[in-house]
Amino acid sequence: MKDRKIVSAARRRWHAGCIVRRAVAAAPRGPGRGAGCAVEAPLDLTFNLFLIVLVAGLVLAIVRTIRRFMSAMVPPPRVHLVPVTASRRHAADVKKFARPLEAHGFTRIGTYRADPMKGVLLTAFGHTRHSLCAVVYTHPLTASFMDIASMNEAGHGFTITTAPAGQELDQRDGHEKLFVTGMPVDKMIETVLQRRPPEPHVSWNATNFVTRFEKEYGDEMDWRASRGGVTEDEVRRAADATGRTFSDRDVRKATHRLQRQYTASRRNMR
Repeated sequence: MKDRKIVSAARRRWHAGCIVRRAVAAAPRGPGRGAGCAVEAPLDLTFNLFLIVLVAGLVLAIVRTIRRFMSAMVPPPRVHLVPVTASRRHAADVKKFARPLEAHGFTRIGTYRADPMKGVLLTAFGHTRHSLCAVVYTHPLTASFMDIASMNEAGHGFTITTAPAGQELDQRDGHEKLFVTGMPVDKMIETVLQRRPPEPHVSWNATNFVTRFEKEYGDEMDWRASRGGVTEDEVRRAADATGRTFSDRDVRKATHRLQRQYTASRRNMR
């Protein structure tokens, strides 16, 4: 019962960058201190998928539950989208966004689960005339959120998102992401059209969405792998954002812990 109350409180305290921040706080400062949890956040067209998975892993770490479950919460190097029927909750989440999206010319592409992530469902929409893609997400540990993105044929993109985490992390060159809260859908669309890279832009539809989504996710993960995972600067920014004081030693320990778990996630890559 106590663990359930802690998990419930963790959901209510959701805020930007929560995973890295708590990982810093969890870094051991001496004998007997608890362990932290890995974190990464995808940028651009990767749509924040493995960040959500790690939120679940963080909550498990906070309540000190069985550590064997932690391995299931490490971000996968690749994802595979599988068409599914929306759950009742996901259908309700999508409904909140679908009306304004469809009113602005978006059409539904499909609903998918993201293997091997447990419990993550997403529904994609495409806008043919403006070459835009919108994705609505549902995860058991957070409220629904949405990304709207555009990408050009050179591989550069711009994404606007209501996702509640990831601001402190570095972004790839040519893959800008803007985090917003409470912005109407029409304003989000307008922002993407104004700030996206120059034409020609790629289209998104039922024929190419899965392939492109999986490729963008893999590219993002490979880029972060080339940097060794999360960097010390990223962890420091997240730590500073908490308003608490952490020593350089604490930050280094948290960074090394996150990097080890990130590396471990790629050992099982096939």
